[in-house]
Amino acid sequence: MNVYIQQLLATRQVQQFLIMCVSTGFAFCLLIGRWCLYPLPKMESIHDIMLYRGAPAFIFLVWNLFLAWIPYWISLSIDSIYTKTKSRILILGLLGLWLLFFPNAPYIITDFLHLKARQPIPLWYDMMLIFSFAWTGLTLGLLSLYEVQLFIEKYLSKMWAWLLSVSCIGLAGFGIFIGRFQRWNSWDVFTQPKRFSYEMVKTVSNPSAEGNTIGLVIVMSGFMLIGYLFMMSMRNFNIPRNNNI
Repeated sequence: MNVYIQQLLATRQVQQFLIMCVSTGFAFCLLIGRWCLYPLPKMESIHDIMLYRGAPAFIFLVWNLFLAWIPYWISLSIDSIYTKTKSRILILGLLGLWLLFFPNAPYIITDFLHLKARQPIPLWYDMMLIFSFAWTGLTLGLLSLYEVQLFIEKYLSKMWAWLLSVSCIGLAGFGIFIGRFQRWNSWDVFTQPKRFSYEMVKTVSNPSAEGNTIGLVIVMSGFMLIGYLFMMSMRNFNIPRNNNI
């Protein structure tokens, strides 16, 4: 194998990217396997298929996982773009876009709300199907946060990097809430800015009006923070080697 290719495959980002591709492929295999076990009916539109008997096709998982990949792609490109352009305005715009799509990665966890027994598919199969998509999405989100934190550490400081990372996790928890219960999408910031801003101000100023607001934000943010801290603890973890063995 070419030396350059070997060195490229040895880099952390490439290894993580390949693992996420495998994880995505596994999730898609489970989805395709489900379609083989439970053939889709002939219908006139994708919308009809998605709503067929409570959305047993789970096509929405494909879209949700695609959205989860977006912040990861952005995070991988930030450092190289800044190195080439040295444009702070461009980087701030990319970081804002990353933050806007970041909640889409862990959002797939909430798709467990669609889990229920649907014959002839075993319940455990649907559980593993949703879990595979949710796990992949969550991991993509945490890896993207890690890339952003490394970038901030490089040009600011470790303290600022950690402060912003924890803040982004909290904002992601809020983003999951408004996505799941208020049904807002990331692009609504651009397509419906006035209405979106009004609803956000109303929600933040009176969180008790939405019974699930505080609870979901705390639980999801805490869950992501624990996962992220565990991932960060593994960053410098090395298994000691005993050369005498």
